[in-house]
Amino acid sequence: MTEMREMQLVADASVVEVEWPLPREAGEEQAVAGGAVQPFNEVNHNYSRNVFVTILARGVNMARGVVLVPYLLYHLGLEAYGIWTTIFILVSYVGLTTLGLSNVYIKYVAEFHARREYDKANSLLSTGLAITIPLCTAIFLGFLFGWKWYSPWLHLPPSHLADGKEAVLIVLGVFLSSIALNGFGDILSGTHQIAVTQWFLIIGILTEFAAIFWLVGGGRGIRGLAEAYLIRIIVADGLTIWWAWKTLKWLRISPRLIQRESISYVLHFGGVVQSQAMLSIFLVSVDRVLGLLVIGGAAAGLLDVAKKWSTSFSTVPMAFFAALLPAASHVDAASDEADRLRNLRVLYLSSSRYANLCTTAFVALFSFFAAPVLHVWLGPQLPIHQRIVPLFVVFNLALQFHMLTGPGTSMFRGMGKIYEEFNYSIPNLILLLITLPASRWIEGRWSPFGIGVAVAVATAGSACVLMGRVLFVLHLPLARFLREVIVPGLVPYLIACVLAWPVARAVAMVGRWEGAAILLAGGIVYLAVAILLLNRWVLTDAEKEQEMKWYRRGLGMLCGREATA
Repeated sequence: MTEMREMQLVADASVVEVEWPLPREAGEEQAVAGGAVQPFNEVNHNYSRNVFVTILARGVNMARGVVLVPYLLYHLGLEAYGIWTTIFILVSYVGLTTLGLSNVYIKYVAEFHARREYDKANSLLSTGLAITIPLCTAIFLGFLFGWKWYSPWLHLPPSHLADGKEAVLIVLGVFLSSIALNGFGDILSGTHQIAVTQWFLIIGILTEFAAIFWLVGGGRGIRGLAEAYLIRIIVADGLTIWWAWKTLKWLRISPRLIQRESISYVLHFGGVVQSQAMLSIFLVSVDRVLGLLVIGGAAAGLLDVAKKWSTSFSTVPMAFFAALLPAASHVDAASDEADRLRNLRVLYLSSSRYANLCTTAFVALFSFFAAPVLHVWLGPQLPIHQRIVPLFVVFNLALQFHMLTGPGTSMFRGMGKIYEEFNYSIPNLILLLITLPASRWIEGRWSPFGIGVAVAVATAGSACVLMGRVLFVLHLPLARFLREVIVPGLVPYLIACVLAWPVARAVAMVGRWEGAAILLAGGIVYLAVAILLLNRWVLTDAEKEQEMKWYRRGLGMLCGREATA
């Protein structure tokens, strides 16, 4: 708490009016009138723009992922596709050695930027680079010369030993170099320029997408996927580093700027976040890892395909969380002590409400439309979609609970309460130790469906634990959270339930492309009715006004100009 007391500051109220549309309680209205909302003025406009562009970038990435799955299954096969997903799981674990540093950059640069303490921001970046570059180099050399010791864990079949090794080393090298230099993107995020980094990410994603068709279609196989990933990182990270040097006139990097204080930030805050990330990656990938070990590569591929839509879409509501960390850090540091929790409650409810509505719009539709979606997506030449339908529904419902934890973890990091995140990962791990053996006992064998259900149940239970803890810390009544966040998310489920049977029956009676047209029509009807009902009974006047601003901004981007607010 002493460290957080030292981070109090005066906000620069130079941006536009407040746009937080949630209705406030009586005390919160008085605080706003009295000027307690001043920290919101600093982050409000940037937060809105950052969220919008991040949603766009992650929507592009989601579309890329789901479009590529049928193509890759056709050109690589289920086994090779499972090997590729396993490679990324391995790389994710290795990357955790420096992952915590990203959150250190974002959190503390946001605070230093708010106080105009640029010397401390430069010291933090210089210290981080001095740690990550040698560390990432050592990790890569360890894997390069130690292949024979860890390669058996990948269970690579003889037909993929050569290209599998090359793909692992390419992806690992690219991933580690990106982590070592990611500080430039993180300081842009800390100075509320997330939108810029997301535009560069979009360019990288589209470049990778074209490269995959060129390389995999040309017979490069798994190697082609790794080489396309290399191209993506070079493009995205290169543009990010160039922009940081161009726009941040105060940016300086030098060994002379390395300080003990910055090292303590990295080791304490970054170390704890790294440990949490290690648990998170394990929890996200445990189904595929277990499927690979106890069933085989095809099971890992099947589980990955089943959760491809939910995993890809989860990056969209995460846009709120990516922008929430620096915003929460800024608000927490800039608020008076008497108004700090009040401001944080408004920020938490706002981000939770929109993230939940965004998630529910997807989960409700794809849970009730699972069979026709998989039939159209995978096509008749890949009949595995009939085995995936139950898993597809389970993973989508689990996503609903998982996304509800995002605002809480981002708020805790922004507040400096990094140990609170263990209230999600530890209960999740404990529940997995119960649900996984239970699924094996109930079915009498290991199966992809049993593993998926066990993971989903553990996710839902631990999500409830974390949300309860957030409400306690912020002194937020459960009734208000249910009323403003949970209840509005039930509307899309009711609409999807009504449309599910006629759409499924119609798609089953026609071919693949006709079915795609029916799904598109059903989706348009679903979206139109959802918008109508939400605007009629759920959204406030301020939220409707913000909705129109986002619409005009998106229309302006499509027309090649900047939309006016």
